[in-house]
Amino acid sequence: MFFNQMNINQLKGRIINEPELRETKTGKKILAFTLMYFTRQSTDAEGSHNNFIQVEAWQKVAEICGPMLMKGLEVIVNGNILQKRWTDENGKMKSNFIFTAEAISISDEKFSSGQQEYAEDAA
Repeated sequence: MFFNQMNINQLKGRIINEPELRETKTGKKILAFTLMYFTRQSTDAEGSHNNFIQVEAWQKVAEICGPMLMKGLEVIVNGNILQKRWTDENGKMKSNFIFTAEAISISDEKFSSGQQEYAEDAA
């Protein structure tokens, strides 16, 4: 089996909900939001090019970026796509994808801050 340590992805899009900063029972911080991004291929029968993915940032990235991110802001996220799989109460296999952000940069031209990149993987 081939294992690639360099599987890093980058998405550019808009945050479509207010980011939520929370803590796990063990005290780890998680920042979660949904990112809308575009593709060249249409994604439905109506010809939409919009895609949506849940983004999670952990620990330092969550702490640093949490106060600065807001709904509608255009960002670039770097990280990994994780597929979570489980069996529901009816025995049917389910899955979803989560983008785990290791770095988040604000790319919105309307954002007037001088600093663009706010976090990199602290690990």
